[in-house]
Amino acid sequence: MNKFTAPLFVIIALLSLSAAPNVLAEESQATPNSTTTPQQTTPAESTKEYIIPKPQASRIDALKTSLTIRRLDHQIQTLEADGEPFLALYRPSLTSSTQGCVVMLHSDNEHPDWPDAIAPLRNAMPEHSWCTLSIEVPDIIKRAEPVKITTATTENAQSAKELPSQTMVFARIQAAINYAKTQNVEQFTFLGYGTGASYALGFLAANKNSGEALILIDIESPPNIPDYEIAQQIRQIAQPILDYYVDNTGNDQFAIWRKQAAIQRTDKIGDFTQLDALPDRVIGKNSKQLLTQRVRGFLKQNTSQINQQKSLPSVKKGLFYKSPINN
Repeated sequence: MNKFTAPLFVIIALLSLSAAPNVLAEESQATPNSTTTPQQTTPAESTKEYIIPKPQASRIDALKTSLTIRRLDHQIQTLEADGEPFLALYRPSLTSSTQGCVVMLHSDNEHPDWPDAIAPLRNAMPEHSWCTLSIEVPDIIKRAEPVKITTATTENAQSAKELPSQTMVFARIQAAINYAKTQNVEQFTFLGYGTGASYALGFLAANKNSGEALILIDIESPPNIPDYEIAQQIRQIAQPILDYYVDNTGNDQFAIWRKQAAIQRTDKIGDFTQLDALPDRVIGKNSKQLLTQRVRGFLKQNTSQINQQKSLPSVKKGLFYKSPINN
């Protein structure tokens, strides 16, 4: 190495060392390592709202869509009770005379056109001079919410006797009645299916002059009220009652309590008819037709009939009496 090369090498080495910290600093900023804190979210991401599932709202929206596709959206009515809108499906009588209106209440986690019992009846009864008004009933067991277990106290003992959302449901029933009256309907009967039957029963017990008859189909008690207490409400109803249910055990205690309560009625103005639906159900496809026949026969025998084309028989024939199809 000559005398000029050695000093030049030293100068180059010193310049390289002085530049190294700056290069390392730039690399550390450009490429974060595993210990670097996560990147902060943007304001839009931090304020993002999470959608809470609403099973009943989705179910009702799907029903509206289905009716619209089938060109039946004219049946949809949006009524209001206590400042809150709710869905109702209205079908007027399809004959020249209107006997009255059947106000229908579906069971828990269902809708006003549920296929098991509500839909067949709400579509069949207008052909027999009855309008139908099927209303939306709030869910009792909300699938999107956790189950809350509470212990009974003196403070909540009284409220536990009420049906879930009782004030809301009763207000909706009254709103349905008020709407039907604007359609020149004067006579009402109440029909409930499953837990909806408990609401129909409770409403008539609390509003004794609101209807002429009550129809209970496969009645179920809500989770917060024992069967015995629901059955005892029958003692407060004077109007005729059809109790149509399936006895799978041959010794249905709930059904026994309902019949006993009916016997204890003191101011009755109509009969209590309890029928086991099991024989009708086992025949398969015709079961819904038989259900309609049972309900229609009960109403013909137990409500005021208007403009009948054929007089009623002098001797009652239960729920099997048939009048002309065009009646």
